[in-house]
Amino acid sequence: MVQRPPGNIMTQVQSPPEAASDAPPRRGVVERRQAILAVAHDVFLEFGYDGASMSQVAARLGGSKGTLYSYFDSKQALFEALVSESCSRFSRSVFEVPGNPDLAGLLHSIAQTYVTLICSDWATRMFQVVAAEAQRRPEIGKLFFDSGPSISIDRLSRHIETFVAAGELAVDDSREAAEVFMTLCRGSLHMRRMLGQAPDPDAATIAHQAQKAVSQFIKLYGCPPA
Repeated sequence: MVQRPPGNIMTQVQSPPEAASDAPPRRGVVERRQAILAVAHDVFLEFGYDGASMSQVAARLGGSKGTLYSYFDSKQALFEALVSESCSRFSRSVFEVPGNPDLAGLLHSIAQTYVTLICSDWATRMFQVVAAEAQRRPEIGKLFFDSGPSISIDRLSRHIETFVAAGELAVDDSREAAEVFMTLCRGSLHMRRMLGQAPDPDAATIAHQAQKAVSQFIKLYGCPPA
């Protein structure tokens, strides 16, 4: 059974397609598209890209293939939308931190959420499906990177620049520093999850991984107090 994404990431998708004049109200279009992507998520993770079909998605939705094709004209289009919107929502959920936390608080909030999500069953399986399909279609790998990791790096680099301006971090290249922090967050835990060598981490494991990443990052880039 496929585990659903934490935080209902795939139940709040955006940007519905243009509706025809006789289409249902816009709200209904959005909700139907959300339902399609949620079901497609489960189908692709259960069967992989090659094993999944539009017929399977339509059957689980309980509607006709015609309705499905009115939203996505092919399996490829459906998979691309799923990848793009999953990555986009993932990035927002991790890097949009409310309030004005201090440096350690911000980094720990990001690290805790990031480690939780990338090591979850659904994210691990999604990455595996995308990686497998990217071997045949490199554009899928590019779509995944541009929609997820690249945007995440941009968002984190802007946070870093704020603390550089405040004199709390000494960083020459904020994007490079963001990549370093994300690498520290993943550590070996993410690789072991990808290879099926570690279970879904518990709260204590996630907290330890996050704290270790924050401490190492501040040791690398932190400015000593005046």
